[in-house]
Amino acid sequence: MGVFYKVFLMIYIIIYILIMFIYNINAFRKTYDIDPRVVTKNDKVMYKFERYRDLIFVFVFVNIIVFCIFPKVYFILVPITYLELEILKMTGIFLLIVSLILTRVSQIQLREAWRIGIDRSETKGILITTGIYSRSRNPIALGMLLGIIGLFLVIPNITTFAMIFLVHLIFSVRILLEEEHLLNLHGEEYKKYLRRTRKWI
Repeated sequence: MGVFYKVFLMIYIIIYILIMFIYNINAFRKTYDIDPRVVTKNDKVMYKFERYRDLIFVFVFVNIIVFCIFPKVYFILVPITYLELEILKMTGIFLLIVSLILTRVSQIQLREAWRIGIDRSETKGILITTGIYSRSRNPIALGMLLGIIGLFLVIPNITTFAMIFLVHLIFSVRILLEEEHLLNLHGEEYKKYLRRTRKWI
C-alpha cells in the first residue's frame, strides 16, 4: 500500500498543477477575455496573502517529493507515526479527491466573477449565490482546506499538521477582506446572502 500512496500523491500533484495553475487560468482568459490574476504589489495586503499561498504550496510540494522520492530523509518532517493508519490514509485520499473536484466546480460556477485575489478596479459585478454558493460562501477556500487535511491524513507529520492551522488562518483573514469588498460592491444584496449562507459549510 505504501507504493500506492506514493504513486497517487505524485499523480495528484501533477494533475493539481495542470488544472489549477495552468488550465483554469488559460480557460478563463479564453472564455471571458479577462486575466483572473488581479493582485499587484500595490495591493500590499493581498499580495502578501498570495505569497503565503505560494509558500504553502511549496511546503505541500516538498512534503510529497520527500515522502515519495526521498523516504530516507522523511524523518526530518517529524512523522506522527501513531496516525499512520490505513483507514486515515484512505480518508485522506478521499478528501484530496473531493478537494480537487470542489475547488474546480466552485471556480466554474463563479463564471466571469472568479478572480485570484480582490479586483480593486471592480465597480459592479455579478454576485453568485446559486449552486455550491447557496451552501457555502467560500467553497474554494473550503476545498483547499480539505485538501490540506487530506494531505495530513496521508502524510501525518508536524509540517502537514501545522499547515492545517496556517491555511485556516490565512483563508479566514482573506475571507474577511473579500467579504468587505463584496459588501461595498453589492450592499444589501450581499447582506442578505451573508444571513442565509454559512461561511464554510
